[in-house]
Amino acid sequence: MRMLLVAAMGASTLAHAAPPDVEAYARAERVLDYNLRGKVLNATVWPQWLADGRFWYRRQEKDGASYVLVDPAKASRGALFDAKRLARALGDARGKVAIDVESVASDADGVLRIRVRGADGRARDCRLPTYACRVVVALARDPKALASPDGTRAIVVRDDNLWLREAGVDGERALTRDGEPSYGYGVLPDFSLRGIPWRAGRMVVPPIAAHWSPDGARVFGVRYDERKVEAYPYLATAPEGSFRPIVHTVRLGLLGDAEQVRDSWYVIDVASATTRTIAVPEGWSTLTEAGLLGWSADAHKAYAAIVRYDRPARLRLVEIDVRDGTLRTVREESSDTRVQLNDFTYNRPAVRILQKSAQAIWWTDHGGWGHLHLVDLADGRTLHSVTSGDWLVRDLVGVDEARREVFFTAGGKEPGDPYQRRLYRVPLDGGEPVLLTPEAADHAIDGGAGMFGGWRASTLLSPAMDLVVDSFSTVDEPPVTVLRSTRDGRIVMPLERADAGAVLAAGWKAPTRERVKAADGTTDVWATLYLPPGDMSGRRIPIVDGMYGGPHIINAPIGFVDATAAMNPVSKSSLAELGFAVVVIDGRGTPGRSKAFHDASFLTASDVQLEDHVAAIRELAARYPQLDLERVGIYGHSFGGYSSTRALLRHPGFFKVGVSSAGSHSFEGMYGGAIHGMDRLVGGRPVYADGSAIRPTPDAVPDLFRPLGNIALVDRLAGKLMLVYGDLDENAMPAPTLHLVSAFTKANKDVDLLYLANQDHELFRNDAYFTRRLWDYFVQHLMGATPPAYRIAPPPGR
Repeated sequence: MRMLLVAAMGASTLAHAAPPDVEAYARAERVLDYNLRGKVLNATVWPQWLADGRFWYRRQEKDGASYVLVDPAKASRGALFDAKRLARALGDARGKVAIDVESVASDADGVLRIRVRGADGRARDCRLPTYACRVVVALARDPKALASPDGTRAIVVRDDNLWLREAGVDGERALTRDGEPSYGYGVLPDFSLRGIPWRAGRMVVPPIAAHWSPDGARVFGVRYDERKVEAYPYLATAPEGSFRPIVHTVRLGLLGDAEQVRDSWYVIDVASATTRTIAVPEGWSTLTEAGLLGWSADAHKAYAAIVRYDRPARLRLVEIDVRDGTLRTVREESSDTRVQLNDFTYNRPAVRILQKSAQAIWWTDHGGWGHLHLVDLADGRTLHSVTSGDWLVRDLVGVDEARREVFFTAGGKEPGDPYQRRLYRVPLDGGEPVLLTPEAADHAIDGGAGMFGGWRASTLLSPAMDLVVDSFSTVDEPPVTVLRSTRDGRIVMPLERADAGAVLAAGWKAPTRERVKAADGTTDVWATLYLPPGDMSGRRIPIVDGMYGGPHIINAPIGFVDATAAMNPVSKSSLAELGFAVVVIDGRGTPGRSKAFHDASFLTASDVQLEDHVAAIRELAARYPQLDLERVGIYGHSFGGYSSTRALLRHPGFFKVGVSSAGSHSFEGMYGGAIHGMDRLVGGRPVYADGSAIRPTPDAVPDLFRPLGNIALVDRLAGKLMLVYGDLDENAMPAPTLHLVSAFTKANKDVDLLYLANQDHELFRNDAYFTRRLWDYFVQHLMGATPPAYRIAPPPGR
């Protein structure tokens, strides 16, 4: 419920609230994001389906975990096993050993076979209800391994090559032998922006951009060649354990560099350990986040997407014959702005290869909204639109090829908040979508994760496609998880009601969702508003805008878990506890709406969004008269660091105080290129004065990108600004921040600079010192108060 305010009280009669004291800081710390993350128990259910239609899942308990077995046919839910009895069967006489279930299978007679791992690492299969257990031959669990479809083999990276492990076989067998540094197989490339922790062994990931064929006979993947990319140094000025600075070097191409990452496909025949290299067409690159889109029915052909960012940008669906390496273009699309296969760049592509009919379900926003189309793989023709209308298809959740039905989530089709996801079923060959989730809430039903999420497959739909596990919530109502019929949306049975007790006990208070107008006076934009606790009447409340501004994600929380502990920006609830009204706004230029809404950020970066933020905050202040428009601050990290600084420079009369961490303040100093460059998100391929895409001189800036840099606006700074950077940040390198500091110095402008030694891009989530300095800065410069002496405890494990 929205907090009621005394609107009749005139703004001039309101007084500033008392500044926060030590107790207020303690309350703010209790609701800090990293202290609440994971504290909403059983917010989601990840079902593991059995052959007989039942499923099991791992349930969070306050003191560990339990396992639940669900029988949809009987609408029953109970313990998967007797924990004490199973523990005794595993050799623990007291029946107290912790049990970690690896997999569950059901026999034809309904008997369950549970695979668990003992402390010795050996796998054991236990049959229920007899609880008879035996040691079985199985691959060791290894987060660095990518298992084959049948689970009997796995590939790992060693010395830049791929090696094969097989259950019951000692040792490993080399599948490739020609891998080398900066040109390996399955190696995490430096453009992943994790090169330093990868080299130090702090990152554990399975082989990157590698995929098994459905029959397990081949491995198909992308190989990245960074050998010619120029070295980029990072200087750890104050490394732990040494008085001498340490230089870390990664391969990183900047905007306009002549040498960028090159890529090619490879196919490995596992039996013979032979490798075929398949060239990506000259001038094109693989669409990194798309990966492998699918296989033909006989596993002889793989489908992928390639792109080039000319004007216009172009995207192709290509068919790759893995037997001889031949390539065929199935379909090509172009756009004057961006080409994507999901409105949210990091989500799994909303594309599916239909093996039985040799067709594809294809996502495109060419009609002005992102929708699904049926495409003939033989010639690339669009057979017809599967969905249409002034609303957005979000994720492709599943396809029932037998029934010729598609399951997808969408936003904006129903009245109300367009960011709330709903699940629909639609006939593949024509018909209207059927709403399966009628509750006005965000239904967290995804289509799995793409490359940046480890290619996790979605298991929320049952194998028969007749049931779906649905977890839904709002910013003020904890998640409820139910089992639904996909025929009519009927709730078959409840599964979980999330336990938010720990979050509420910490003092967390729910925000509100607000609909306001954009700067154009017509377009609806949505915001999430965190208000200070207690009675606000008679108080003047300073405002803090928590901004990101990037064109690839949204940031205003829609569901309960994200409202308690967001990915970016953080500290919203904490700042509210300190007496600020904190608002997060998804203005024009962010995804999740129409193509025109999204394209507003192309070649404008966050400028249009900032105009919307100003308009939205003004409207909110009219709605909540206690909000003080004379005291508005802003903060952000990464693209938000760029955007928050830009807010003070473009709107100096409105934004008075800013904290900008890890900002991408000049795109010419950021990573470039078609594979993972900032240019593809912000403005497309750079064009210099000579018409080339290659930087002619070390300090050349493309005309299209010149207006987007913050350096050109330093003379306009009027407020208080703190710039923050970590010296090992590969996502937003220190150089753009320090170039901006140099420009402020030359302009004789005062800024505060916070340097964090040995910190990477995660500083805004894990650095307690930075968090305290962020709070102090707004208390001191926006409230005009003296912060109390306080020390925030670091997150667990730091």
